[in-house]
Amino acid sequence: MPLAWILFDWGDTLMAEDGGAAETPLALLPEVRAIDGAPAVLAALASRHRIAVASNATVSDRKSIRDALVRVALDSYVSEIFCFRDLGVRKTDARFWDAVVARLAVPRAELLMIGDDLENDVLAPRRAGIASVWFNWKKAPTPSGIVVPTIERLDQLPPLVAAYFP
Repeated sequence: MPLAWILFDWGDTLMAEDGGAAETPLALLPEVRAIDGAPAVLAALASRHRIAVASNATVSDRKSIRDALVRVALDSYVSEIFCFRDLGVRKTDARFWDAVVARLAVPRAELLMIGDDLENDVLAPRRAGIASVWFNWKKAPTPSGIVVPTIERLDQLPPLVAAYFP
C-alpha cells in the first residue's frame, strides 16, 4: 500500500525548542528556528506525500503551531496539524491516533510518523498500527529489545522513505 501521509512531531523534530519557557507558545518567542534540513526534507517529501504535524504541545493549538511554522517557512508543506491542545489526548493515547486516522481518512498502513521522542513519536504510533521512524538526533542509546528505523539527521529520511515506503 502506498504511503499517503507523513506525520512529523513538531518540537525538536521540525522546530527547535531551545530558548523558550515551557509555558510560552513557540510562535510567540522572539527567535525561532527550523531544525537543520527541515525545509529541504519537507520540500522533497511533499512532492510525493502529504505532510502533517502531530504534537503533544500543551500551550500551542493548531493556529499557534501554524503561526510558528510560518515564521520558519515550513507552513506551506504542512496540510494538517494534530495537537494535544485541540484533541485533549496525548500521542500515547490510542484516541489521538484514532482522531488522526479519522480526519485524514486513509488506512493506518498509509501513515508514517517521525519524531525525536521514542515513546511518544515511535512506540505509541506503532501500538496504534502506524509505522514510525525515530529521529534520534541526540544519539540516545536504544533500549534493549527495541528495533525501529532510526535516523540521526533529517536529510536521512527521504532515502529511507523511498526504500521502505514506495
